[in-house]
Formats: sequence, structure tokens, C-alpha cells
Amino acid sequence: MPLPLTHLPLALLLASAPADAAPAAPTRMDAYVRERMEATDTPGLAYAVVGPEGVGHRGFFGVDGDGAPVGEHTPFLWGSVAKPVTATAALVLAEDGRLDLDAPVEEYLPVLAEFDADPTVRDLLTQTSGITEAVGLAVSDLYGPDAAGLDARVAVVADSEPGTPGTHEYSSGNYLVLGAVVEEVAGDFDAHLREAVLDPLGMDDAFVGAEEAGKAGLAPGHRTLWGVPVANADGVDDTGASYGYLGGNLAALSAFARAQLAADPPVLDADALARARNGTAPVPGSAQEYGMGWRETALADLGEPVVFHGGATPGYAAMVVLLPEHDRAVVVLQNAYHVLRDGQVQAVAFGLARLVAGGAPGSPGADPLYPAAVWGTTAVAAVLGAGAVAAARTRRPRPRATVLWALPGLAAAGAAVWLVTDLGLRPALTWLPGVSVALLAAGVLGTVVTAARLLAHRRAGSSRS
Repeated sequence: MPLPLTHLPLALLLASAPADAAPAAPTRMDAYVRERMEATDTPGLAYAVVGPEGVGHRGFFGVDGDGAPVGEHTPFLWGSVAKPVTATAALVLAEDGRLDLDAPVEEYLPVLAEFDADPTVRDLLTQTSGITEAVGLAVSDLYGPDAAGLDARVAVVADSEPGTPGTHEYSSGNYLVLGAVVEEVAGDFDAHLREAVLDPLGMDDAFVGAEEAGKAGLAPGHRTLWGVPVANADGVDDTGASYGYLGGNLAALSAFARAQLAADPPVLDADALARARNGTAPVPGSAQEYGMGWRETALADLGEPVVFHGGATPGYAAMVVLLPEHDRAVVVLQNAYHVLRDGQVQAVAFGLARLVAGGAPGSPGADPLYPAAVWGTTAVAAVLGAGAVAAARTRRPRPRATVLWALPGLAAAGAAVWLVTDLGLRPALTWLPGVSVALLAAGVLGTVVTAARLLAHRRAGSSRS
């Protein structure tokens, strides 16, 4: 699932440089984009500045996962930017009187009666249902013909322990269940999404599911492995369009952004779309409020209100930032992502928004988390590997040396157990491939070196006896 870290870059940009007098020229925006791509090792990016009349400026840079130049027809996955699109589809049903936002979810999905939180449809939209991030990880990012279907995943959510109902907890489980509600009411989620939102807004090149993604020419996205972007992320969740596996080219997502600025949008009306963007649920630990698939906050020293949503899949990142006072939106699509570099990757969209608002783009600062995590765990695994070899050769170990090796060995083993049991092995390898492999290796080697040292110490004691 696209992880809930897309709110982090804004905090990094709150103390940016003072505002300039006027919006930046397109050449300045293009130069800034190139700077950010180089800083984050992003192979390909497309962006647009959108107004009510359409796209005012757009740029295409780099290559896709197959090495072809990024252009106007290049498709991307949008990650959790699918959530405001899904919210719009649900609001269309509510406008038609077919869906009651304040009805308990179990009225539409009886299996949710087992979920001990009694959420309403509105709670799903604002992510205050009590569905946890952990269960969201368990039911998302499942690929291939053998992946669990929608009903099976909803049953997993229903059987899970709730978090804190009424408090915002970002979880793609909310929008997975919302997609199931829409499907129950409309008969087919994908068909309703296209009929109610994609087609009326002119999002002709948007796609849902692996088959449509293949026809659109979606190339593998890039995951960062030990500092190197590798085009090996080619999974598309056929049951994931409602929460994160919706995609398309820059024109398709720009059309969705344009509708948010239109005085007379083709879907719903301007007031209904504005109500969806209105933040009602405070996001813990931030200056944001979550609406119906949108985040609402402000760009610090500019005093600029913004409404946005970001998203990611393991190899792609996307962001839509609306600047209501300027009647403009920024749309950014990238074909690389790593969750520990989320702030760095998504910062480009906020920097462009600041340029549109007449400010300086600022800087997200240094990027110590990812290199520390991947190279730190790799170094620990290497040291413990050397320790395992040394332990195999040691015939008379000293007690102090045994303790000194056992402590980091047990710590690494414990961290590996936490990774598997708390985060989950599949989500860890999906979202944190390099770090997870290194940590698992460190855990195995830590167990080996500890066991080998203790065994050698025991044998040495028996020999002396």
C-alpha cells in the first residue's frame, strides 16, 4: 500500500526562504525540477501547472523504466492520489441518493458488523474509522492472479482489532473498504469510477488494473537498492484502484486537478468538491486536517493555504497540490520511490507550489535516514558475517568475547523478528527491500554467531573438565 508518509515533506518546508514578488517563470521551475531529480536519483518525471482553463505549463524529464524518454503519453502509477478520485466517485453516489455517508458501513457490507468500531461511510472517507495502518499493510499491494480478492480482503479488515475510532489514522484499508462499498452499491467499482469520474472529467488515459496498465505501456517503476534506482517494480494490484493502483499519464491527472478549480465542474459541483477538500479530521503530529480524500494545511511563511494529496507505490510517486487563492494546481508524477526518502522525493511538488505562489522553493534539507538505514544494517550484517566465520574457527573463546559478540547478535536477531512480526515480511520486502534484506541477513548471522560462540564456549568448558 502506498504508505502514509506523504505528509512529511510539508513539515520540512515550513521554514523555507521568504517569498518573492511574483510566480516563478517556467524556466525556473524546470531548473528546480532538474535539481530535485538529481538530488533524489529520480530517472523520470512529468509535471504540470494547471488552471481552470487547463494546463499552463508542463515539463517532461528523463526516462521510464524501459529507457524510453518520458513524454506526454508516458503512464505512471498514482499511488494514494487515487483516494480523492475514489472519494469523488463515492460522493457522486451520495449526490444521487444511492449512498448515505452517515450510514454504518455494515449496512452495505454486513461482514463489517464483526469490526468492533461501527464506522460510517464518512469515517472511511476521513480515515477515522478505527481501521489501522497495520491491517492496511496486510490487505494492500497484492499482485498476480493468485492474490486475494476484494471480499477476502474486506473480511481480513472486519476480523482485525480497531485502533482509535474517531481519530485519524491513515490506512489504505479505509479506501479498500470504501471501494467495496461503492462496488456493492454501483455493481462494479471500476465501471462506476470510469462512468462517474474518469470519463466526465476527460481522464481518458487513466487506467485501472494490470491489464489496462499493460495496454497503456506502463514500464516498471524504480526502487532504490543500496543507493541505486533499479527498475524492478512492476506489480499492479487488480483490487487496488480505490486506494492506490489507479494510474495514467500527466494529462489524465491534470484533468482531475483542473476540475477542482473549475467554477462549473463536469462532476458534482464546485461547492460539493470544496466540501470534500475541507479538512475536518486533525492529522496527529502535523498542522494538517484530513477531509474526504484530501489534506488541508498552509505553506508557512507565505501564509498560503493548500489542499493536497500525495501517493506512492513501490516504484512510483505522485502529488497534486491545489493553491485555491491562486486558482492553480501543481501535478507531479515520478517513476522512483523509497519510503525512507519520501520527504526528499515529494518535496519537488511543494517546491513548485511555492514557486507558483511567488515564493522560493526552499530545501528539504539533508537526507540522512535512508543511507544510515541501508548502509548501517548492511555494515552490521557484514560484521556479524565476519563474526560467524571467526566463531567457527575459535576453539577456546574468552567469556568476555562471547558476551561482546552475543549482544549485537541477539539485538540483530530481535530486530529481524520485529520486522517479520510487526511490519510483516511481505510489506517490508515490498517497501524497504534493501534495508529488509540487510536486516534479515543481520538477524540470521546474529543468531549464527551467538549460537556458534556459545557452543564453542561450552565445548571449551567440557574440554577443560
